[in-house]
Amino acid sequence: MTSTPYKVLRATSWLGLFGPVFFFSLLGFLGTMWPGYSPIATGMSELGAVNSPVKTIMNFLGFSTLGITITVFAVGLYNYLRSDWQLKLASLFVLIAGLGMIVVGFLPCDPNCIDTTIIGHSHSLVSMIPAIIMPIGAMVSAHSLAKRWGNAWGRLFFALGFLSLLSGPIMFLDSTISYTGLIQRLGIGGSLLWMMIVSTKILLENKDKDKK
Repeated sequence: MTSTPYKVLRATSWLGLFGPVFFFSLLGFLGTMWPGYSPIATGMSELGAVNSPVKTIMNFLGFSTLGITITVFAVGLYNYLRSDWQLKLASLFVLIAGLGMIVVGFLPCDPNCIDTTIIGHSHSLVSMIPAIIMPIGAMVSAHSLAKRWGNAWGRLFFALGFLSLLSGPIMFLDSTISYTGLIQRLGIGGSLLWMMIVSTKILLENKDKDKK
């Protein structure tokens, strides 16, 4: 019989795997529903802006739902190697990032994401939490997971976190302003790819327990 702790770990890992897939699928679909919207030049938040025709779906089914999956994944990561303080710290960062993403869904940015209201400014501030904290979580986890799965995985996880974090300042350079949407997607994609890989590794590591 499968143990209760493993059932929880399995559930959190499946959410960590499919949450990003659902988010990016929804993101791509909603982009096609707004004529003139460019995923290359335009940020993701504009799909949830107050003037967006798909704002409700993007904010709640997109941002907040992604935040829930990140938060649940953080719980699984915390319970994966309970004796490892670095992984506990990483899971705390991921938990904060997930909660921040949930809140983002309740704070739509102003038209064209040009901040003019308190809610608009709040959106910009709160959205920085997952953008900064989750990549840090990925980097912090690298050493612990390298000891478990090998140095190559640790280097990959650190690189994904670092590149995800680096995308923030790159996005605001004058020379990259026309590629804001692309850079933003690649940035969050790095952190979410880390989450998907870790989830997959945990599931594969424990796959024999599914047969019991």
